[in-house]
Amino acid sequence: MSHKQLLIRHRLLLLLILLIAAGLRLYGLNNLSPPGIEHDEVANWLIDRSILAGNHAIYFTRAYGHEAGFHYLQAGFVALLGDNVLALRLPAAFAGLLLVAVTYTLTRRLFGRQDGVIAAALLAVLFWPVFYSRLGLRAITLPLLVGLSAYFWWNGWGEEGGEKREEGRGWREERRGKRVESGRIPSSLLTPLSSLLTPLSSFFTPHSSFLLSGLFAGLGFYTYMAARATPIFYGLFTLYLALVDWRGLKGRWRGVLLFWLVYALVAAPLAWYLLHNPGAELRIGEVDAPLRALLAGDWRPVWTNAVQILSGFGVRGDPLWRQNVAGRSVFEPVGALLFYAGLLWFLWRWRTPKYGFVLLWLAISVIPSLVTVDAPSTIRMIHILPVLSSPVSQVIHKIGGFSTKRGRLSTGVGYVCLGLLGVAYMWGTAVSIFHTWPNNDEVRFVWQAAFTDMGGYLDENSTLQAASIAGWTPETMDGPTFDLLLKREDVGLSFFNPTDGTLVLPVADEGGHHLLRPAILELDAFWQAWLAARGSVTQAQGEFVHVAVPDVSPLQPAYTADSLLGGQLRLFGYDVLVGDADVTLITYWRVEMRPVQPTRLFVQVLDVEGNVVGEDYHWDTADPQGLWFSHWQPGDVILQRHVFAATSGQTQLRLGIFDPATCDTGACQNLTTESGAPFIVVPGWP
Repeated sequence: MSHKQLLIRHRLLLLLILLIAAGLRLYGLNNLSPPGIEHDEVANWLIDRSILAGNHAIYFTRAYGHEAGFHYLQAGFVALLGDNVLALRLPAAFAGLLLVAVTYTLTRRLFGRQDGVIAAALLAVLFWPVFYSRLGLRAITLPLLVGLSAYFWWNGWGEEGGEKREEGRGWREERRGKRVESGRIPSSLLTPLSSLLTPLSSFFTPHSSFLLSGLFAGLGFYTYMAARATPIFYGLFTLYLALVDWRGLKGRWRGVLLFWLVYALVAAPLAWYLLHNPGAELRIGEVDAPLRALLAGDWRPVWTNAVQILSGFGVRGDPLWRQNVAGRSVFEPVGALLFYAGLLWFLWRWRTPKYGFVLLWLAISVIPSLVTVDAPSTIRMIHILPVLSSPVSQVIHKIGGFSTKRGRLSTGVGYVCLGLLGVAYMWGTAVSIFHTWPNNDEVRFVWQAAFTDMGGYLDENSTLQAASIAGWTPETMDGPTFDLLLKREDVGLSFFNPTDGTLVLPVADEGGHHLLRPAILELDAFWQAWLAARGSVTQAQGEFVHVAVPDVSPLQPAYTADSLLGGQLRLFGYDVLVGDADVTLITYWRVEMRPVQPTRLFVQVLDVEGNVVGEDYHWDTADPQGLWFSHWQPGDVILQRHVFAATSGQTQLRLGIFDPATCDTGACQNLTTESGAPFIVVPGWP
């Protein structure tokens, strides 16, 4: 077989690998797996929408702090495809697919074509890279960019690596007139194809390659916080080269200097911002307990993390269902054995720069997980992915060369075993991605599977024009979640938290009032009984429950009132239910206009002298990120249950609504009545 024909077969194999990678990353992306949309993805969409509205930044402080790079890419997809889950996830899926190609290119550049194919095939089917390629999150773009940086570094370095040796040997064999087997692809077709198979390295000079390496490393700084490992790596690798290959470093110092200058120039704006805004990265302060312990002289948490990280590649992996099939190791037993053997081989060859490069990359990439909680954390170690499969590919390659007596037999058996290993990994990942992980209860809760099913139900039932949705975050995330899940635009949705003693009755249609709640989120027991007494019908719909309530209007509270606050919410009455030890107060509110600010309800019980003897607060709270969305519709009736300790003597009730966001900067700002009063005073109970 000629070299050109080998290249064609090689290219077809790569195409097959990429097709498999694409299938695992793209199939069922729209809420099959993941089974819905999580708050982090919703927060990403809100940032994307802010960008499209003209709010630009290099770092967004919302959602605990986000580098801007991925959001501009994602915002482009949202602009093209609209506000939906697929638009959020496709950028990550494509980045994950490109990462497979970059892994092939980098590994081939370092160790040769066969290693490149094995490494790419493994990365195509491993759970870890597939998983993060299916989420609308920014982390997967980091290994893509730093992988490109690594490739161009080695292209600039120009060491006679595996790629160049194989290419040179191949073309020499072709020139010597190696036998071309009959029945193969005609040479007329191979001529134009041969140009496509020319190594990418031939198109770049050493200096332009170092420049591109610095550019991609700098751009990686704008993707995810784990990119902080990149300058540590390149700094230590430069020192390593000074120790083991001073002649090589001395001969290429201009290119290396160019790399550092470009890297520093590209990363400088974000580095400057973070340096002068140390509180911007809120998330780091929540997870850096091992680092703080280490700085205080206690190295045990970091040591424990180190052991867990090392064992995570073959024994027990990431413990969080949010990031893994909890406890699943990176490699299964055979792959783990090959990986650990590869580490030993790389340690043995550490003085060879390409082995030292990968070994140091592996070590530095785990630092973000080493100094934080929940190790081994796959998302914090995601920097490792471009070289993750290199130790495995090296061992497989070396094993294939052990036999010299039965070369063809050993090669054939090796290919069969390698193929079976790949199929086993592909099958295991597919089962985990499409069955095990999305059917876990915690996963279905975090990815809001119930809301996803509600969205489909509302789309299918076009006669249903209004509904109230019970959820955990009505004033922040529930509304935007349905903006992404719902295809209809003609249904009015209201949101409330049933655990707060709240019930929202939307405007009734011919079928009455419609309430939807996740099956795991019960309504307040008082309101369940209240609805049942009025003939409500409860229908389980899998992940959620539909409660249909006959039209209860007009409601007649025991005590009537008529006070409009802020032109938005009207108190039209209340009930007082006196018990032996406590008093239950029911307040009745009607939405006259959609609130334009957070609304927090307070009720104070006053004694005869005007002293506050009891108080109760409900509805919106101040979000640390300043996030709030109007979540009621005009015509909604809001019923709120309050419980107070029983008191003796005559009482009065003082009710009002204030904006909780104003309380941080001064006195809380109340919504005033039509007469300008900051609250309402009505009779209480004797």
